[in-house]
Amino acid sequence: MRRRHIRPLTLAAAAVIALVIAWALAPGLFTRQDPNDGGTTAALLAPSGAHWFGTDEIGRDVFARMVYGASHSLLAALIAVGVGLVVGTALGLIAGSRRGWAEDVIMRAVDVLLSIPALLLSLTIVIILGFGTVNAAIAVGVTAIAQFARLTRSQVVRVSGAPYVQAAYGSGAGYGSVLVRHIVPNSLSPVLALAVLQIGWAILQISTLGFLGYGTPPPTPEWGLIIAEGRNYVATSWWLTVFPGLIIMIVVLATHRLGTALRQVSA
Repeated sequence: MRRRHIRPLTLAAAAVIALVIAWALAPGLFTRQDPNDGGTTAALLAPSGAHWFGTDEIGRDVFARMVYGASHSLLAALIAVGVGLVVGTALGLIAGSRRGWAEDVIMRAVDVLLSIPALLLSLTIVIILGFGTVNAAIAVGVTAIAQFARLTRSQVVRVSGAPYVQAAYGSGAGYGSVLVRHIVPNSLSPVLALAVLQIGWAILQISTLGFLGYGTPPPTPEWGLIIAEGRNYVATSWWLTVFPGLIIMIVVLATHRLGTALRQVSA
């Protein structure tokens, strides 16, 4: 049996994700600053030992806002991926197991979703639903449905033709039993790997909506909103956008690395 070695980059990515989860669950362990407490005397202070990421235009600690904002950004990303995973997997399962008109209708709808730019579609949906963390997450989740549906359908079709599935039919097992016991369990590994990859993509999309003003309203410390609030001070107070942008980039790259590792394991 070939042993799989965990690469250092994968371990580093897992450590980053664990840290962000810890920020979301217990932000008070990482900073004593109030994310919404500021003052004009502390406005636009450069990074220092007292304020690791500096302060913003009204004196709020940027590091504290990033730490407390992890719960909003991570929760929204999980909701978005959950919507795409549940709905997309269900549609893909139907399309892959029930051929004919059902497959044609579902896959043509998937093609339409894939033809629309994700940001444009999410903007349209969030305008219809209204602004807010949950609505932005749902909007991003809808744009992810097509990818989950297409992958699930291809996996179901592949597994359905496997020899052990045909042997199960030959032994007298019914379609429902084969579907639950053999097809679905053996089709989900790549789908779950895609879900991990989509978390980083969802964080990026939700941060983009927040930056454009369609996400969580101020003064909530959401990552995209934090960058949007600091964009007018880039020339004089670079830390307002550079540090939050680096955090988002590192988290997205970490989730991508973990998702890639899971995909390689499931292959």
